[in-house]
Amino acid sequence: MFVKKFTALLLVLFAIQTSVVVADGTQPSREVLLIVDSSGSMKEKTSDGIEKMNAARQALQKVLPQLDGEHVGLLLFGHRVAGNRAGCCEDIELAIPIGPLSAPKFTSTVNGIQPLGNTPLAQSLWVAKDVLTKREKDVQKTIIVLTDGNETCNGDPQAAAAALASLGINVKVHVVGFAVTDQQERQLKSIAASGNGEYTSAKNAADLIEKLPEFLLEKPAPLPQPVVELSRIEAALVARLKDKDFIVRTKAAETLQKMNAVATVPYLAEAIQDEERISGITYSKEAALKALASMAPEQVVDALRRTASSKNRAVRKWVAKAMANVQEKSTAKKLSVVDQTLVHFLNDSDFMVRVAAADSLRTRKTIAAAPYLVRSIEDGRPLLGIGYAKDAAFKALKVLAPTEVEDAILKAMDSKNDKVRSWATDKLADLN
Repeated sequence: MFVKKFTALLLVLFAIQTSVVVADGTQPSREVLLIVDSSGSMKEKTSDGIEKMNAARQALQKVLPQLDGEHVGLLLFGHRVAGNRAGCCEDIELAIPIGPLSAPKFTSTVNGIQPLGNTPLAQSLWVAKDVLTKREKDVQKTIIVLTDGNETCNGDPQAAAAALASLGINVKVHVVGFAVTDQQERQLKSIAASGNGEYTSAKNAADLIEKLPEFLLEKPAPLPQPVVELSRIEAALVARLKDKDFIVRTKAAETLQKMNAVATVPYLAEAIQDEERISGITYSKEAALKALASMAPEQVVDALRRTASSKNRAVRKWVAKAMANVQEKSTAKKLSVVDQTLVHFLNDSDFMVRVAAADSLRTRKTIAAAPYLVRSIEDGRPLLGIGYAKDAAFKALKVLAPTEVEDAILKAMDSKNDKVRSWATDKLADLN
């Protein structure tokens, strides 16, 4: 038995060694290895009635905007050998070797995953180690483990993650726990911590679809730190950036802009990100953004992207609208980080944020966002304000990719959601 297991593992490692060398001559800024749990438990349904693996497929499709232009690999486990069969704990496959993303290949591979066997988390991480140690040392490497449970093959995934982090190859191990128990979550958090990564949990399909892409968004720069002592007048105005009255906050930002008070840039960036002040929040943020753009235009994108994760839906809506005027543009195929954020907003829980995102993509003429607008139109989830958000996506798609509108509407007509079918049927009149 030991000989069979050892031989199977050698075959996996040999396949990896002969397939991970990328000969395209390009130097990626980042390499991403997705490790996807394909064990038998992924056949189970979540609280919203969707099979876990189907939810994973949808979520993996959602990450494509963030993966565009990246070097990506896909490692699967538990998808070929049943849990009670010999070799189930060695059932690990590098289904897509790390290299420039091919969206069609990625999609077909993900759609072909059939959950079946065990959960060899530790061995999968050891295999990932063999993959990544053969890559360029200084290139940033991101491992994302998507799993619905703990190690079931007597391995030590924490030790494997720690070994990866200690190699000095610029790698972080992030973990997404999908519909896991509190006990399972404790182990998964420990794996992420051991791998210098982050952990997040998703309770159901909708939660997973929203959270998984967040791991792949390039992190904005941290808030700039003050380096110059403020004058008495500057200090007084900075204090008013936190005034309870939005008119005072707005005038403080406007005055700092008129003074060209460069030393106050860190405080303006903080005012943009602040979500404690509620009344007139968009007016004061708009003034702070204009002041920041005047004195430190290179910091505008990061300021908006930091604010995009706000728990305040009014703030997120403001960010989505403000991004319409940011100069950073996408190419026909590659989304800029601004447009990646807007595409992510298309899946926001608040329909007004989704509307603002679609409107901004239309204003920015982001052609590369067309596939994600199509998905917004076809999306059958029972979300509030579904008609308003779909109207905005429809208008944007008509501008950016008019030839794709008809197919999107016809697919929406087949939705299981009555409201989506009703909306799509009504929209047929607008196709001509």
